[in-house]
Amino acid sequence: MFTLSTTHSALPFLSRIDAGVVTLRPEIKYCQVRFDNHTYEDALFNQFAIPFPEFLDKAPVKRRAEYLAARYAAKLLLEDEECYDDVGCSLGRAPIWPAGFCGSISHTNNFAIASIAPCHTALTLGIDIEMQGSKSIVKAADIFTTSVEQAMLASCNIAYETALLIAFSAKESLFKALSPEVKHSFGFKASRICQLDISACRMTFELMQTLTPTWTEGRFLYGYFSLQDSKVITLITQNKI
Repeated sequence: MFTLSTTHSALPFLSRIDAGVVTLRPEIKYCQVRFDNHTYEDALFNQFAIPFPEFLDKAPVKRRAEYLAARYAAKLLLEDEECYDDVGCSLGRAPIWPAGFCGSISHTNNFAIASIAPCHTALTLGIDIEMQGSKSIVKAADIFTTSVEQAMLASCNIAYETALLIAFSAKESLFKALSPEVKHSFGFKASRICQLDISACRMTFELMQTLTPTWTEGRFLYGYFSLQDSKVITLITQNKI
């Protein structure tokens, strides 16, 4: 799913930084970082020129570290586009992107990822990263999938637990992609995953309810997934028109 263009190590807090483009949508750029909670310190916010939000005042180190890592990944992408404005934060703590850009960020354990695209592409964009290996994903399957979806996922040429994790991650990506326009919370059952193409690393969703005049019941959305070592990364990208 990703075409890597640069990779390097940085400070002890950031042991690896990978950046490039989405293979089938090269107008979308991404940056993935690996970070270390144990080497985090608040001074890194100033060092990386990332504003420290008030809601992190009482947050644990893990939360501060993942926020910093994800925002730094976004900062690197924007600076590569010669944009030096900060990524803001809404009351719901979602990122607010500088004028001219849309984007999405995600983090899990010691990894964070950001993706951006120019607004003139008229894309909606959502990205999510999850760690593989959790046995609880099967027990939680009824929360985010229907029995029909589960049957489809079980028939894919991939481990059922992995297929479920892709579905969960993809619905998280879908929420991030649509929520800036929908402007209210909606659940996992607002969409159904109707195809998971393992060979093409591609998935198809159908909206099961109307969320906005643009995102109506019956509309199909498409995305991609990548299996990287112990991680699953999903990306929902769709033209708004």
